[in-house]
Amino acid sequence: EAKQQGRKTISFRLRDWGISRQRYWGVPIPMIHCPVCGIVPVLEKDLPVVLPEDAVMPEDGRSPLPGLDDFVKTTCSQCGGQARRETDTMDTFVESSWYFERFCSPHWDQGIFDQKAVDYWMPVDQYIGGVEHAILHLLYSRFFTRVLHAFNLVNYKEPFTHLLTQGMVCKETLQCPEHGFLFPQEEDEGCCLSCGQTVIKGRVQKMSKSKKNVIDPHELISKYGADTTRLFCLFASPPERDLEWNEQGVEGCRRFLNRVWRLVYERIHDLRVAVVFKGSLHELKQLDPDARKLFAKIHFSIKKVTNDIEERFHFNTVISAVMELVNSISGKEHITVQKNAIETVLLLLSPLVPHFCEELWQALGHEESILTVGWPSFDEAALSKDEMLIVVQINGKLRGRFTVAVDENEKTIKQQALTNEYALKFIKDKPVRKVIYVKNKLVNIVV
Repeated sequence: EAKQQGRKTISFRLRDWGISRQRYWGVPIPMIHCPVCGIVPVLEKDLPVVLPEDAVMPEDGRSPLPGLDDFVKTTCSQCGGQARRETDTMDTFVESSWYFERFCSPHWDQGIFDQKAVDYWMPVDQYIGGVEHAILHLLYSRFFTRVLHAFNLVNYKEPFTHLLTQGMVCKETLQCPEHGFLFPQEEDEGCCLSCGQTVIKGRVQKMSKSKKNVIDPHELISKYGADTTRLFCLFASPPERDLEWNEQGVEGCRRFLNRVWRLVYERIHDLRVAVVFKGSLHELKQLDPDARKLFAKIHFSIKKVTNDIEERFHFNTVISAVMELVNSISGKEHITVQKNAIETVLLLLSPLVPHFCEELWQALGHEESILTVGWPSFDEAALSKDEMLIVVQINGKLRGRFTVAVDENEKTIKQQALTNEYALKFIKDKPVRKVIYVKNKLVNIVV
């Protein structure tokens, strides 16, 4: 630069981008076509260019803007002569590339956005979107953000801190040799309802209107209810993977919810009068082994569900954990611990099936909505076990197992290993050379 042989510049590696669309709905492109000056920009004092609200949409679906003289006829911003306003509007990718900054101060009228508000809220902590966004929208968003940063309008270069790319919902296609792709309701028992020809089942592809492999959510909701439909969508796969639609899975989710419903109503009178057990560990030890085991499972489930939601967004494993907790309620436990387990099930499920859980929550006698109840916390001490499993090895090979109290001493554990009935079959009359104890795990007897 000192020798006037070059200058520093910033290069954004982005392909040419056609942003104009021939439609009414969209942000007008602020350019003017002048027969003398050519294409010139609208003056900043005349921005924004506002769409006319009295436009009538033509029957052919084209934009009405070119036919509206009040909108099209204008004066050149440079020479003042008669000129024509640009009637194309911008692609929605233009607006979606910086909407997150505008959302920080939607009513700000002194510029593009309030920089103080943007400094407070941005960048976005967590972005969730489909894989198609990763190619276009996210790329353009990063490009816009870099430009805003270059103009010192924002103090960051990347708009999103964390990204979760969710999978697609997929389903097999149905195709008639004569009528092409069919909607599921246009086929019955493998035949096209229009012509009776055999329907060809195609490969599983992402749901799309063009392939007609879509499911009408209204039909599912009328048959199964909104909560069952939601539960299946969340349970079928992790969010980052594609979901293959399977109506048998919806039936399975309905059976699970019916089981939870019966779990409440089969003992509704006892549950209503019972007080939830929230005692100390000392009080817990006074209960029977079944109640202590269930109490530990409650806290284990809360911990797992909380971590899976907050750290991984893995709602499928959340539902699996709640299913395991439901399976652990045998009905033999003390009713106070049972009520603790059942209410925990409802609290953990409430973000996923809110209507269902609200019904059962009120059935248990609660006057406040389940939505206003705090998220359950877990006690690490409650996760500790009274017993531990010890593996018995003979010369390094598994030969037996037994359980002991977690505070049992090493000498007693070794003695129990030496007298274990399964281990004795392999020791026989061989002399024992060494007994090795790995704390809380195993005993290896060398013979």
